Amino acid sequence: MVFFTCNICGESVKKPAVEKHYQTRCRGKTKNVSCMDCLKDFYEEEYVAHTKCISEAQKYSNQNFVPKEPKNKNAQKQESWMDIIRAILDSSEYQLTPQLRNAFQRLQSVDNVPRKKAKFENFVGNCMRMPRQQATEVWNILEKELNKMKQAKQDELAAAKAAKQKPAETETVEEEPPQKKSKLTNGDEAAAAAEESTEFDWVAQLKKLVAKQPDGIFLEKLKKKLSKKYTKHLAVTELSEKQTKKFEKRFD
Repeated sequence: MVFFTCNICGESVKKPAVEKHYQTRCRGKTKNVSCMDCLKDFYEEEYVAHTKCISEAQKYSNQNFVPKEPKNKNAQKQESWMDIIRAILDSSEYQLTPQLRNAFQRLQSVDNVPRKKAKFENFVGNCMRMPRQQATEVWNILEKELNKMKQAKQDELAAAKAAKQKPAETETVEEEPPQKKSKLTNGDEAAAAAEESTEFDWVAQLKKLVAKQPDGIFLEKLKKKLSKKYTKHLAVTELSEKQTKKFEKRFD
């Protein structure tokens, strides 16, 4: 929790109580506070963005102090919640009325905003004296922005997954020298004839296989399916050693 000192009357004030302080004791005065930890001064609404400050360990340690990573999951969730509120204030999508904008600005100064609708409405109603109708409007906007962020994250992960599994269609494969018929078996002769008459379309076959799997396909599974098609194209029951090497090379 961030604490401030009122530079007008000298009173110590918790961050959520700053607004109330300037509506009561220092009413009519321009907000002018300083952080009790870092001693930085804030004027008017600048204090709202000051959500975290240096710890006592950092304050009284030497210059080589390295802060530990926070382990409090609730604090991380709360920070994410604050990110949503800031995103709403910065966006022109919601066309906030002055009353709604003021409500979101006040929310920025609170460190423990509930993340469930019922608790949220009770909290802002009791602690911030926000009318129930306005509380519901604020929650609906928060929920819309949260869902938008979740969808963007899902789309990002799906795109990364698809890019990782997509075969390199434009990769150039080095052609092997013509086979010598004197060293071929009967099965190899039939396969060679099939290759010479109609070249196996690697890219087209890969596209067909991938298109049948809209959710993606594991590389090993794709390889097996393509191998079957290649074997069938060569009119053999099993690939020879040389054919297998060629398939491996082209697939890679």
